[in-house]
Amino acid sequence: MTYTYLLFLFSGILVVFSGVKLSEYGDVIASKTSLGYGFVGGILMAGATSLPEFVTSISSALMDAPDIAIGNAFGSNIFNLMILALVDILHNQGRFLDKVKTNHILAGMFGILMSAIGAMSILASQIGGIDIQLGWISLSSLLIFFIYILGAILILRYESKTKQVQIDDVEEGTEGSGVSLKKAIIGFGFASAIIIWAGINLAYTGDVIAEATGLGRTFVGTLLIAATTSLPELVASISAIKLGAYDMAVGNVLGSNIFNMLMITVTDLVYYKESIFNVISIQHTITAMAGIILSSIAVIGLFYRSKRTFLTIGWDSVFILSSYLLTVYLLYII
Repeated sequence: MTYTYLLFLFSGILVVFSGVKLSEYGDVIASKTSLGYGFVGGILMAGATSLPEFVTSISSALMDAPDIAIGNAFGSNIFNLMILALVDILHNQGRFLDKVKTNHILAGMFGILMSAIGAMSILASQIGGIDIQLGWISLSSLLIFFIYILGAILILRYESKTKQVQIDDVEEGTEGSGVSLKKAIIGFGFASAIIIWAGINLAYTGDVIAEATGLGRTFVGTLLIAATTSLPELVASISAIKLGAYDMAVGNVLGSNIFNMLMITVTDLVYYKESIFNVISIQHTITAMAGIILSSIAVIGLFYRSKRTFLTIGWDSVFILSSYLLTVYLLYII
C-alpha cells in the first residue's frame, strides 16, 4: 500500500503543476485568438481537465463496474460546482460571480438539461422498466450525445456573436505574458497529456485506497473517485482566478459538467452487455438531482447578480456548499 500512497501523492503534485500551466496557456490562447475566454474555458479547458473522469469511467465500464463509471460522472458534476464556492472563498474580494459574464448561463442550462435526462432515464429504467434501446445502447444516451453537440455549437456561436461587445475581454487575464501562441498551444497539449496520465493514476490509486476502507462502489465512485479525478478542474479554476481570468474559471467548471454528461453515452457504448441504465443503482438519481439543484443555484447567481454577501462570499456560494455537504451526508447514510 506504500507504493499506492506514494503514486497517489506524486500524481496529485503533477495535476497541481499541470493545472496551473493549463490555465496560463489557456489564457494566452484566449487572448491571442478570436475564441474568447468563455469558449476556451468551457470547451478546451473543460475537455482537457475532464479527460481523467472520461478515461476512468470507460475503464470502470470495461471492468464491469458501471456504478463507479456513472457515479464518477454525476459525482464530478457536484464536486465541480462546489469548486465555484471554494473559489469564491479563496477569492476573498467579494462575490466573484459579479465579475463574470452572463454567457455562462447557456452552459449551465445545458448541464441541467443533460443531468435531468440522465436522472429521468435511470428512474424510467429502474422503476418503470422503460428503456428504449438501439442494440444495447439506450436512446437516452444518444439523446445526451446530440444535446452535447448542439450545446457546443450554440456556445461557440453565442461566444462569437457577443464577442464584439465584450470589450473587457482585452482587459481580462494576462494577454499572453509574452508567450507565443504556438508555444501556448504546444504547452496546452503537453499539460493536458500529463493531466490525463496523472488523473488516471489518481482514479486507480483512489479506488484501491477507498476499497480498502470497505465503502460501496456507488459511494466510492460518486465521492472519492469523482473528487480525485476533478482535481484538475479545481487547480485550473483557482489558477485562472489568480490570473484574473474569471470567465475562464467559470467556463471550465460549467463546461466540464457538460463534458461529464457525455461520459454516460460513452460508458453505455463500451458496456456492451446491455443498457447501462438497467444495471446501475437508483441512488445515482440523488447525485443527478443534486447536480441540477447546484447548477440552478449557480445560474440564478449568474443572472440575478446580488451584491449581498455572507462575510466576503456570495450567498449562492453558501447555498452551493451547503447543498453539496448535504448530498454527501445523504449518500453516506444511504
